[in-house]
Amino acid sequence: QRRVREAVVSTQSTGYPKFLEVLAPLLKENGDGRTMDNVLGAVARMIKTQPDAVNLSLVLPAFVQWLPLREDMEENVTVYSCLRYLLGAGALNTHLPALVPIFAAELSNRKVGEEGRAELAQIMTAVMTGYPDLMKNFGQDDLAKLQGLLVNNGS
Repeated sequence: QRRVREAVVSTQSTGYPKFLEVLAPLLKENGDGRTMDNVLGAVARMIKTQPDAVNLSLVLPAFVQWLPLREDMEENVTVYSCLRYLLGAGALNTHLPALVPIFAAELSNRKVGEEGRAELAQIMTAVMTGYPDLMKNFGQDDLAKLQGLLVNNGS
């Protein structure tokens, strides 16, 4: 019980729940793309800084829903770095079916930037190795193209 109480106090003392309450309304259909991308970047930074202070079961479904980024491509490195971290921690498993097509498509998007594509390449390499069933929806040509993108993006 003491651990649970400490975790709750720790989570509340970060102010994260209040920040997330303030940020959530900024994510909306037809919202400003740059603002939404910045919100996702802010949430990614919060997760990476103090993952225990963010209720991932509530935050991740909304986070995933608004990917890929639309306008502020500089946030891609932050967002994909966070997702790579969460993948390594096993926190993305239920979201991978929705994320894998986004990751694959974004690997060829030059607007994502070299660092962002490098993060994506690491994520996709881990997915292809650890979750091969998720790759079944890709045809042979798509897989070959994906392999080429992974090689070109440093994985």
